[in-house]
Amino acid sequence: MISLNRKRLRLGQILLPLPVLLILIAVSCANSGAQAPYRVLQGSVNSDGFPTTAASICLGDAGSAHCYTPSDYQPKAPFGLNAKAVDIGQLNGIPLTLFTAIFSAGAGEITNYALLTVKDGDFVNLLPKLQLTNQSEFAVWNLSEFSNLPILVTADFLWDPYHQLGSNNELESHYGPHRYTIRVLLYDPATSRYAECLHFDTDRTYPGLNNVDAVKVLTPERKHILARLRKEGVHP
Repeated sequence: MISLNRKRLRLGQILLPLPVLLILIAVSCANSGAQAPYRVLQGSVNSDGFPTTAASICLGDAGSAHCYTPSDYQPKAPFGLNAKAVDIGQLNGIPLTLFTAIFSAGAGEITNYALLTVKDGDFVNLLPKLQLTNQSEFAVWNLSEFSNLPILVTADFLWDPYHQLGSNNELESHYGPHRYTIRVLLYDPATSRYAECLHFDTDRTYPGLNNVDAVKVLTPERKHILARLRKEGVHP
């Protein structure tokens, strides 16, 4: 830890004045290729708490010239709530930033996922369209057997709300037990983007939010997912 109370600090075996040391640290950071700081901007909401404008993530400390903003879920349905950003890995020395934001109209929620890198001074989303309901599960797996970059895995409930028929052709409630659709997305060096490499529906049903606080599908399905990836011949 650097103590700013000292006039001189040791760098290796050389004692340097503090101002010189801070200059060296700044130069080192500038040459490391690290992504510029970003800001997460929440969307505006109306008097009922529903979003009226989309959230954004912007490069730098100020301005809006270099921002990523997700497209609306549907017209006048922006992803403006609970926006978050977290770095989950690196691509060519540049952080991969997972950016999420939510649209809600009361009964349920839809979360939009973007995996961002920086190219030519702007954010670039590497994902195809990825939107999950609030009765879903999302995970980032690091499995060098299949990819040198983070693997994205999702599970979302399978239901036919129009005919009130559940995934087992039985009457099922919205937040009751369901089968789930699982998707796996990997980085494709040929296109420099992420792409879906696996998509299937579970054989068994899992409890919905009527019975659990959070959906838990991916852990019990993990062995099945890995077996399918091996069968498909997925490798780095």
